[in-house]
Amino acid sequence: MAVAPEKRRYNRFEFQKSVQVFPVLPSKSGNIFEVQQNPLKVWANDISEGGLRLETSNSFNPNFLLKLNFEVEEEKLVEVFGKIIWTRDSHCGIRFMLADQEMRKGIRSFAKKKA
Repeated sequence: MAVAPEKRRYNRFEFQKSVQVFPVLPSKSGNIFEVQQNPLKVWANDISEGGLRLETSNSFNPNFLLKLNFEVEEEKLVEVFGKIIWTRDSHCGIRFMLADQEMRKGIRSFAKKKA
């Protein structure tokens, strides 16, 4: 039986933390997007430099945009936009959009502590 090639660009690490999720919806004009003001509280299961996996009771469609707020390191709040890549049961995979080097550095630091 052939083994499927790994699709992930970055290694994933266990990441059991609360995440605030703000849905990003098209405006009524359809030309811009608006970040909704009422956050949803969800739970992260794992993280990589490229994204994270969320556990949620909300159902999201693939390609849905989200603004995410969470702490990679204590007292260091990260704010990043993400796109839902897949959904299955109560989980969804998020790909970070425009993740800066500081955030990636924080994730690498977190991963070293977990190793």
